[in-house]
Amino acid sequence: MRKAIEIIKKKENIFILILIFISLTGISLCINLAANDELWNFQNIYKMYNGFQIYNDANVICTPLFFYLGNLLFNILGANFFVFRIYNIIIYLIYFFLIYKILRKLEINIKYATMSTVIFIMLGYYLIPRVMANYNSLALVFVFLGIYLFLKNKCIINTKNIIIQSIICFLVILTKQNIGLFYAIALAITIFFMKKNHKISGVLQEAGILLILSALFVLYLYTNNLLNGFINYTILGMKQFASYNTSFSVFNIAIYISILVINLCTSIFLIKQKKILITQDEKNNLFILNCFSIAISLMVYPIINIGHLLFAISIAVILFIYLAKIILTKSDLKLKKINFIMNFILIILILTDIFRNIYALITWIKDIKSKEYFYSYNEPYFGAVVNDELYKNIEVMTNYIKEKEAEGKDVIIFSPKAALYMVPLKQSNGFYDLPFNGNVGKLDEEDIIKDLKNKKDTLILITKNEKDLLWQENRKVVNFIKEKFKYVEDIEDFSIYAP
Repeated sequence: MRKAIEIIKKKENIFILILIFISLTGISLCINLAANDELWNFQNIYKMYNGFQIYNDANVICTPLFFYLGNLLFNILGANFFVFRIYNIIIYLIYFFLIYKILRKLEINIKYATMSTVIFIMLGYYLIPRVMANYNSLALVFVFLGIYLFLKNKCIINTKNIIIQSIICFLVILTKQNIGLFYAIALAITIFFMKKNHKISGVLQEAGILLILSALFVLYLYTNNLLNGFINYTILGMKQFASYNTSFSVFNIAIYISILVINLCTSIFLIKQKKILITQDEKNNLFILNCFSIAISLMVYPIINIGHLLFAISIAVILFIYLAKIILTKSDLKLKKINFIMNFILIILILTDIFRNIYALITWIKDIKSKEYFYSYNEPYFGAVVNDELYKNIEVMTNYIKEKEAEGKDVIIFSPKAALYMVPLKQSNGFYDLPFNGNVGKLDEEDIIKDLKNKKDTLILITKNEKDLLWQENRKVVNFIKEKFKYVEDIEDFSIYAP
């Protein structure tokens, strides 16, 4: 084990990058196509690729950097699910590599840093396949980068570092506005309490840089006729999103509160007491990690599910590991037996991680090569695992839509499943392609009903069985369509109505 660690140390970064890449590839590719976050994010980038405008033709409720980068990748490599999952692998490769680099900057040795990173990845087996490439993970990449640079620069707050951190903060804002706001607050607190002099001027520097960059971004939106749509979806729809989409479990909240409280109380204890002496650098690290972990953890609201929770407490988990490292290294515990056990656990974790992903990769290759799953590279669903039933469903629905459009009728699928059909048709029905509560900007239920009433030569499809509605779908609008519009017929999972 000792010789292996020595070899790894010489090529440390290359080793960890290869390990993370192997850990991500299979689990990122071997995923069934479904109406979920991955499809909805893909749909918005695919709309941009096909000439539609973000915020005008796509109801994107966050700032646009994730979508612009995705569109750039589509234009380089092709627009399909395989490329979108490469985008996912790139994001998470950087994501977990930065976690590893932060742990190493906190002077956690290579063995424990590797073990912690692998555990992070294995916890992500729920989150990565479910969410895939998305704005939350990309925003956290920039957050981790900012924290890493703080630690690399020994937490020194000077003009140069304020400028760098303010630019990183703006990148976070451009990716997900609420995470960017939390980062900006944490950065301002850090500057104020850790800058040796001219504290207020340091905070004003941050605010000034963010203001200038934000003004340039608003100017860009205005000149491209995107400003009204941007304000509608990312600002005016926030209240409705928070009101309709609150979701939590007592278990998730308990984990969330527990780790933040344990971290904060332990940090205060280590800084204040005199038996376990910690250095000024360690105190600075604890201050920064607590500040950013508490601020970024607020991103969990309003949907406190396991995916959002794992994102929100990622920095808090890093801090927890760092606190454990400080306590163990400062104590008189004899760690020989613990080291042996940890070596064994590390080997098991890495082997389990690698074999699981190799198995997933082999399964994916078999699936996309089999006849029922096959799509050509130029089709959007190339690379996704599409079972027979869904393949036939997409074929039936897209043919139906084409047939009705040829007759001069518009077809609106008032369901989150609309993306399954709009993507291969390369069409956009605006917010109707994802009509979730909170995803329709400033419009309320009455506005949507009024808009539907005014539709001419239009067929509206809704989910046939109410029990199949997702929790974010608007029941009031669905019930209005059933009660007030003319029933036409059923097709697949949908009932068809006409105003």
